[in-house]
Amino acid sequence: MVRDVISVTPEETFYDVVELFARKKISGAPVVKGDRPIGIVSESDLMRLISAKDMVSLVEGGRKDVKEKAEMKVQDFMKPALVTVKPDDDLRDVIKTMNAKDVNRVPVVQKNKLVGIITRADVVSVISEYLTEHPLVRKREGDTEDEPVLETNIDMLLALVKEKGSVKFSDAAKKFGVPEKMIEEWGTILEEYRLAKLHYPPIGTPAIKINKEKYGRKRKNSEG
Repeated sequence: MVRDVISVTPEETFYDVVELFARKKISGAPVVKGDRPIGIVSESDLMRLISAKDMVSLVEGGRKDVKEKAEMKVQDFMKPALVTVKPDDDLRDVIKTMNAKDVNRVPVVQKNKLVGIITRADVVSVISEYLTEHPLVRKREGDTEDEPVLETNIDMLLALVKEKGSVKFSDAAKKFGVPEKMIEEWGTILEEYRLAKLHYPPIGTPAIKINKEKYGRKRKNSEG
């Protein structure tokens, strides 16, 4: 689990959460009252509250109703933290809980106190290390380039994004035969390792884009 938990309070606003997520480069956080978790908030909660189109309106001055939504308190749009785990819970039980409750992150609680958090990316990393006896990201054996490779089946998604430059969630979901939510989760893992970036345009559908800081020069050279 991650012990240094970034959290928000129920009194903070939509604005506060957006700023925190952008600054800390996270996609979700527990809501705490004192040391006790009482809820969870994620990027999807923010997007449900204010659409991408309304986000643009907000930046450009915004309609009154959009501004009022953006000033809402966290306690008014968070999800109650009904799903928690304990520090000594077995990883298999944690995975079963996350799948059964369809959640991406769960607070770790001990004696009603928040002591950590675990996300799907944490789970994937641990499973990969257990199965392959090496971390999730490593260099190919014999590879001379300093290029990490994901040792899970999402490397197929990375290969597709590297080939196309940008892949819509919907197109990837159709290709791999999984829900778009799963593509977003895989993309989040790729983004955490700075291999790709999630892109939520004001108009249009979300996509996964290649991280040009890592691959831009290589793609340019290969094109001549």
